[in-house]
Amino acid sequence: MRFGLSHKVTSYAMLGCAFLALVGGGGVGAIATLGGTLALIGSWWWEAPRVRVERWTLAWNLASLLALAYVVLSGAATGDFVGAGAEFLIWLAVAKAYNRRAARDWLQLYLLCFLMLVAGSVLNADLAYGVAFLGFVLTSTWALILFHLRREMEDNFLLKHADDRSERVEVQRILGSRRIVGRGFFLGTGAVSLVVFAASATAFLAIPRIGAGMFLSKRGGLTMAGFSDNGVKLGGHGRIKNDSTVVMRVEIAERFGGRRATPIHWRGVSYDQYRFGEWTRSRAAPETKYSLGYRLGHEVRDLAETVAAPAVQQDIWLEPLDSDVLFAASTPARFDIPLPIRPPRRVDAHGGEVRFPHGDKLHYQAWSDLSPPDPAHLRALRDPVPPTLAMYLQLPTEITARTRALAAELTAPYDNTFDKATAIASWLEANLGYTLTLVDPGAQEPVDFFLFDRKQGHCEYFASAFAVLARAAGIATRNVNGFYGGEWNEYDGYVAVRAGDAHSWAEVYFPGHGWVTFDPTPAGEIDRLGRGSSGVLARMGRWLDTLRFQWTKWVIEYDLHQQLALFRGVGRAFKQAGRWVSGAARTAKAWVVDHAVPLAIGAGALVLAAAWWLRRRRGGGAPGWLGGRRGSPTGVVAAHYQRALTALGRRGLARDPALTGRERAQAWRDRRGVAAAELTELTELLYAVEFGGATDPALASRAGALADAIVAAARASQAA
Repeated sequence: MRFGLSHKVTSYAMLGCAFLALVGGGGVGAIATLGGTLALIGSWWWEAPRVRVERWTLAWNLASLLALAYVVLSGAATGDFVGAGAEFLIWLAVAKAYNRRAARDWLQLYLLCFLMLVAGSVLNADLAYGVAFLGFVLTSTWALILFHLRREMEDNFLLKHADDRSERVEVQRILGSRRIVGRGFFLGTGAVSLVVFAASATAFLAIPRIGAGMFLSKRGGLTMAGFSDNGVKLGGHGRIKNDSTVVMRVEIAERFGGRRATPIHWRGVSYDQYRFGEWTRSRAAPETKYSLGYRLGHEVRDLAETVAAPAVQQDIWLEPLDSDVLFAASTPARFDIPLPIRPPRRVDAHGGEVRFPHGDKLHYQAWSDLSPPDPAHLRALRDPVPPTLAMYLQLPTEITARTRALAAELTAPYDNTFDKATAIASWLEANLGYTLTLVDPGAQEPVDFFLFDRKQGHCEYFASAFAVLARAAGIATRNVNGFYGGEWNEYDGYVAVRAGDAHSWAEVYFPGHGWVTFDPTPAGEIDRLGRGSSGVLARMGRWLDTLRFQWTKWVIEYDLHQQLALFRGVGRAFKQAGRWVSGAARTAKAWVVDHAVPLAIGAGALVLAAAWWLRRRRGGGAPGWLGGRRGSPTGVVAAHYQRALTALGRRGLARDPALTGRERAQAWRDRRGVAAAELTELTELLYAVEFGGATDPALASRAGALADAIVAAARASQAA
């Protein structure tokens, strides 16, 4: 590839990586992203001599002023100055790409690339930023080296020899040369860049952390069908869509979260008041009680209403949602939450909820009691519901008589809460169907419409019907929202909970025990997205999600807790490696002792063979091209030139790296140095083969003769 084209390609690759780092996470609007992409592609051809760039300077300046005014007004109106600033950065990059004429324009474009990379670190927390960053490291190394070479060429040939028209022709010839940079240059500098990148990554992992994602902008949370922190409203029409967007990743033991394990209810919010087909959280709902503790920058909450039992640990990585509730496997017993540098204000939580304000991804730990309660124990609990939980028996007046009659009919044969609740759940599961297609009940009470007319519905209808029937039978019940199941990722051992896993169920209160989960939705219909297919595309999707998860874990949310865990893992790996090396050394030593004689004979044979090969190499071999030297004419002439410079260096010739070959020869002539004419001629020969593409073997012969003459003259001058 020609030198000038190589510089342009690497520079645009650098620009593309910076642009991807900025827009890859969706933090920049679609219009700015699409417009910037098309404009940057078009700028490739917008250059001299195809276009007289200077004629458009005024128009670009006026457009930039208008863009600045728009950004200021947009930021003031929306409050999103970071996003508005990112859009202005895109505009500046486009404007500069269309106005690149001199070296300073390329330099300003590189500065804008760096600013886009920095802005992307705030707006883009996705894996795409990591890919773009690695690409930026490689392409920026190539682009900046080639830019430096190009600027030096232009400075030396166009400025210091501005009056010499031949020098202008010479620099164009150099820019069009295919011999200045090649595959070796890109491979070598690329390898160095990767080594530097690896060293930087090591330093990133080793430097003590002060927080997780503290410089990331607060992103809008995900809103999804099936989960709401503001209440559950029955009714409406249309069809609920299955959304595979991952909202939470949970590291949990495979026997609890694996593909063959029983799906888990990931508990989130609860509601106590039902009225006009809508579940809400009343002011009378009891606050969640917990004991509070702290450890190494973490807040630990132990829930008081949870029965003490062996708890299952979960490492939860929660994506930003339109809610500050924390999720955990039902029934949660403890939460361990990392505190940011500026702890958020504490918010009240009700109905067994746990809340912690967060505007971005959050990593926390939870422990839950996953053991099912003993039915015999629950049947024996017959104490009345305490007055403090009376709100969980509330029913509005619009509940129809036939709904109340159905509740009485289903529970009449039983004398305990557990059997009554089980009977209601079993009837709903056996007699009503599941559908994602919604039909508006109109003015009819939604639960009544579901039970007696529609007889089909989704999880919110099943959970609501269970709660209404249970309350009509005198059972304290609350409606719960969260997620169910999730896709097991076998590559990294975690459950990926998706937006389509959003689910509603109910909890029944047993005096003396606590709240117990009841899910009346038909078992075969709850986990609509499944636990994960074994197909090629599904496995590839899980593998890509593993990469995103690792990026989140070790870059975006990398904190002191993760750092200590990493160091402990590295320490264990070194210990295991040390034991393995020690064992291998003992085995190798024993093998050498057992085979000492054959090894000695083999080593002696190798020594004799090496000696014979060296002797033959020194004594034989055909002479290389031109006086016994191997290589191209360029290399031979360059070698003769270096030999001449070494000889003249002893006579005072300065080897200033800032001087070109011609400048060095001219300075030597001005000093009336020995063999000045021969040095000038040898320099021109070097230029001819290095930049002019000359391949005549006679040039190499002449270069050798000139170098010999220069060396002889230098020695004679020294002797005199």
